[in-house]
Amino acid sequence: MPRTLFISDLHLSDERPAINERFFRFLRDEASRAEALYVLGDLFDYWVGDDELRAPGADPVASGVVAALRALAGSGTAVYVMQGNRDFLLGSDFFSACGAQPLADPSLADIGGVETLLMHGDTLCTDERDYMAGRSTARAPSRPGRVPRHPRRGAGPGRAGRG
Repeated sequence: MPRTLFISDLHLSDERPAINERFFRFLRDEASRAEALYVLGDLFDYWVGDDELRAPGADPVASGVVAALRALAGSGTAVYVMQGNRDFLLGSDFFSACGAQPLADPSLADIGGVETLLMHGDTLCTDERDYMAGRSTARAPSRPGRVPRHPRRGAGPGRAGRG
């Protein structure tokens, strides 16, 4: 039976090199033998926009993750990525660059013949009204570009709130 793997809430950043290395080792040693990898949000601790991929002095963690996911997808493992509350600005440039397919939150997927609900989970924080209101505002489709470019080490969207 083909293996399907799920990961979530890794919060990769240059401030956590040990976690980053474990992630790269996981892709190389485990995910490369799987039929599919589902990333269910918060792959990054924060993501201030896809322009990070093109910026001079681009974040080396982001560049490394994109290259590793591209290699994994190129080897035949299907890669699906859902935005989380800390990396909800992952956009089409990110998905194109890494070869991953975007996954809506929530989604239904056929996993081994079983219809399975996939979600990041922050939408279940219904008692936290301020968080839910802020989440709704930040993700409003009427906000083109949503957030202006922030310095890489600035507070950035997603640095506060649910983790």
